[in-house]
Amino acid sequence: MRLGVFALASLAAAGLVVLASCDSNPAQPTCTFTLSATSMTMSAAGGAGSVSVTTGNQCAWTASSGASWITATGGTSATGPGAFTFNVAALTGTTSRSGTLTVAGQTVTVTQQGAACAYTLIPPARTVDAAGATAAFDVNTDASCSWTAAATVPWLSIVSGGSGSGNVTVTYRVAANPETATRTGSISVGGSAHVVTQTGAASCTVDLSKPGDTFPTGGGTGTFDVSAASTCAWAAASNVAWARVTDPAGGAGTGSRRVAYAVDANPNAGARTGTISVGGRTFTITQAGTTSCDYSVAPVDFRECLRGGFERTVTVSTSAGCGWTAASTASWLTIRSGQSGSGPGSVIFTFTDNFDAARQGIIQVRWPTPTAGQNVRVYQEGCTYYTTVPDIGVPASGGRYNFDVFASPTNPVCGGPLQDACAWSAVSSASWVTVTTPMPTNGDQRVYFDVAANGTGATRTATITVRDKTVTIRQAG
Repeated sequence: MRLGVFALASLAAAGLVVLASCDSNPAQPTCTFTLSATSMTMSAAGGAGSVSVTTGNQCAWTASSGASWITATGGTSATGPGAFTFNVAALTGTTSRSGTLTVAGQTVTVTQQGAACAYTLIPPARTVDAAGATAAFDVNTDASCSWTAAATVPWLSIVSGGSGSGNVTVTYRVAANPETATRTGSISVGGSAHVVTQTGAASCTVDLSKPGDTFPTGGGTGTFDVSAASTCAWAAASNVAWARVTDPAGGAGTGSRRVAYAVDANPNAGARTGTISVGGRTFTITQAGTTSCDYSVAPVDFRECLRGGFERTVTVSTSAGCGWTAASTASWLTIRSGQSGSGPGSVIFTFTDNFDAARQGIIQVRWPTPTAGQNVRVYQEGCTYYTTVPDIGVPASGGRYNFDVFASPTNPVCGGPLQDACAWSAVSSASWVTVTTPMPTNGDQRVYFDVAANGTGATRTATITVRDKTVTIRQAG
């Protein structure tokens, strides 16, 4: 070894040898890793997922799952670009969960959504007899699922368990059915329904000892007798909250017996009326208010022209708490607001166009006193029509013909400057008679029409109608 070194040194001194350095560990390339996602969301159903890795061809990496419900299916070890694939198990619970993956040294968060809340009602339906009853059903769902029970008909009411989370029992009350027909309602919970079918009262004849009773403002109690066959089942039901049947319990009775009821004090100024129905019969309760109700209505008469669409107002004057109602007796009169009220108020109504005969309708304003109420008269002008001829004879060859129409409003004030406010159309009853004057039109006009040639060999007849007038067309064969 020394001789070799000496020889090399000698050669070097003589200028005959050049030495070069050699590195046995060349520099490695710097690896960077880019992931297609660092977080992702999966549905409750789970399924396959993947994360792509972008890097240099010589760069090695590994991947793994940090959650038991995420299972690697491929790409756990690779060099260069690639993908880590995995499968997410289905989630049956309603609470979401999160897990992590480690891919090429980086963390990927996987969030899985919880399953949608499902509600099972046990039993899903129940049948109750006409007398009514208290019943219950169970709500089965995940503990994290909240809900509210709601009745879809007024004769079903929630007693307890109206809302909650998870499994709860809902108790409800079915009111007595005063009618003979079966009825159906339901209580909904989170999109599921508990259906209640209630049979009707037995079809039998029921009589009441009196038609009704009158009470002072302070209310009180009262009775009336029901007469019916011993096998006849019936239900006594009040239609107002301030009058309640106290006996029999729940209003359900059989055969002949006495019905007791209670009437609350009336806090309103106006009198009020309620009823108790028993087997198709009605017992009426009338109660005085705290003050005497006087009413006045204005105006009570309207006179309108041909065009409609306008709003008109009727003012009802009375004391606070005094009730009243309003209704129209004509289809062309529409009440927009004020169908009912308490105390001072107004009734707003509209009316339609009228190009036919003049007409009259009534707005009935009513209140609960011996005086029924006030009628508001609405009179609307119309139009009268005349034609120059009642009929026209036409030869078999046909041709063009005409007649004149005169249209006048029933009140000249409504006719406008040209007295042409009446709108109308001429309508043919047959395809071989064609009205050529543009329709609709208005005022006084001439109507032109064409009659086709008659090849039938027989006489034929058609009509042209203008509102309430008819012109007959007779064509020879």
